[in-house]
Amino acid sequence: MSEEKTLKKCMIISLKTSLRERAGQTYKWKLLMEIAASNDSLKEKYNISYNPKEMPLVCFATVNFYNEINNPQHRGMFKFFDQSFIAKNVDADFISRLSSLPDFVNKAL
Repeated sequence: MSEEKTLKKCMIISLKTSLRERAGQTYKWKLLMEIAASNDSLKEKYNISYNPKEMPLVCFATVNFYNEINNPQHRGMFKFFDQSFIAKNVDADFISRLSSLPDFVNKAL
């Protein structure tokens, strides 16, 4: 918050031990927020609205206990997040190491 007590930037970070359900739910939340804040006709069709002063960044972090990151269906969900983090070694350009999360938060906010 600023000195005027107004929100300047915000971030939603979904933290889970596995990808299965939480990643799917989180990307849907982000997609819904973006539709609701847009001028898209889907907004009127489903009677949704969302008018934040600042659109939150939506991030996902996981330990990936079950090695689900290699599933193509799960990999596709990561396109929806502003940034993703994983605790295990993964050779992929769409996800960062969990240890970089604090630096990302400090730079983004």
